[in-house]
Amino acid sequence: MNIFVKYLIFSAFVLSGNVFAQNESKALRIMPLGDSITAGYTDNSKWEHPFEFGYRSGLYKRLKKAGIDFVFVGESKEPLNNKFGDPTHGGKVLPNLDLRKVGQDGHRGYGGWGIGAIQQNIAEWMKKDQPDIILLMLGINGINPNSPQQLKSLVETIFKTDSKVHVIVAQITPYGKFNQTLFDYNTFIREKLVPELKTQKFNISTVDQYKHFLTDPKDPKSIDAKRLSNGFNHPGNKEYDQMAETWFKGIKAVLNK
Repeated sequence: MNIFVKYLIFSAFVLSGNVFAQNESKALRIMPLGDSITAGYTDNSKWEHPFEFGYRSGLYKRLKKAGIDFVFVGESKEPLNNKFGDPTHGGKVLPNLDLRKVGQDGHRGYGGWGIGAIQQNIAEWMKKDQPDIILLMLGINGINPNSPQQLKSLVETIFKTDSKVHVIVAQITPYGKFNQTLFDYNTFIREKLVPELKTQKFNISTVDQYKHFLTDPKDPKSIDAKRLSNGFNHPGNKEYDQMAETWFKGIKAVLNK
C-alpha cells in the first residue's frame, strides 16, 4: 500500500509530458530532511553567494509547474535565523523567490547536524509534520565508517514511526576533495540500504546528488571544488538547482508508481 492510499484521494492521476493531472487531492506533504545543505547554506558566514533557499526553490518551481498540490513541512528556521551569519545582509539582499511569502519554507535542515542528532528528533518531528514523502540527505557532517549503519538505524526509525511514508534517500554531495569514506557511504545507500528495505516492502528509493559536482560523470574523483560555494561542502546556486531537478524526478517516480 503506498502513500496515495493513506493520504491522497484520487479519481484520476495522469502523467502527460511534464504535467500531472490531479482531482480531489490533498496536498502532498514533503519533508526536506538533513543538514545545512537541506537548509540551503552557501558560503556562510560571508554570504557572498546569495541565499536562494538551496534546492528547495528550484524544487518548488518544478512541482508548481507540474501542477502538483504540495506543501513543504518542517519547523527549522535556518539559515534565516542568522545562526551562521545573516544571509540577507540586514535585509539588503533577498532571495529572488522568497518561499516564506508563499508559505513554503517548511524544512528540517540543521547546519552542522549529523545522523545521530537527526535520529534523536525524527520520531517527534514526523508526528508533528506528518510527511508523505521525506527527502533525506544526510551524513556529510562527521562521516565515518559507522555512518552507513547509523543511517540504516535512522531509516528504520522513520519506518517504525510511519511504515507508509516514502523515503527518498540521496547519495550525498561530495567535499571539495574526494573522500573514500563518503563515496563508500553513497555506495552503501545505492547497493545495500535501498535494495534491502525494498525487499522488506518499505517505500524507499534513492537519487544521486553526488554527480552534479563531477567534471567526468564516470570518475567519482573528478570533483570540481568551484561548484561548491564555499569551496568545501556547500553547493553553489546553479548546483542547487540541478539538485532540485534530481529531487523532482525522484518525486515523479514515486507518484507515478
